[in-house]
Amino acid sequence: MRKMLPASFFIVMLAAAAFSQVLPEVRRITAEELKARLDRGDKITILDVRQPGSYNSSGFKIKGAIRIPPSEIAENLSRLPMGGDIVTYCT
Repeated sequence: MRKMLPASFFIVMLAAAAFSQVLPEVRRITAEELKARLDRGDKITILDVRQPGSYNSSGFKIKGAIRIPPSEIAENLSRLPMGGDIVTYCT
């Protein structure tokens, strides 16, 4: 059986390649770590990669997040700011 990588891995790799940036690592962070980093003022873009049905049926939204489903990343790369980290999330 083939081991599958999370969709967020491919999204971050695609965004990094598009901006010709070196990607030092891809790792998971907790909600608490994200909050701490945002509170510190770290430059972070939050990318909501949920499919439209999941997004619309969920009561959970992160204010300021950019929502782009994985199938639409390529045509929306210009919406992702250069510099800083991109944190993806889905449900």
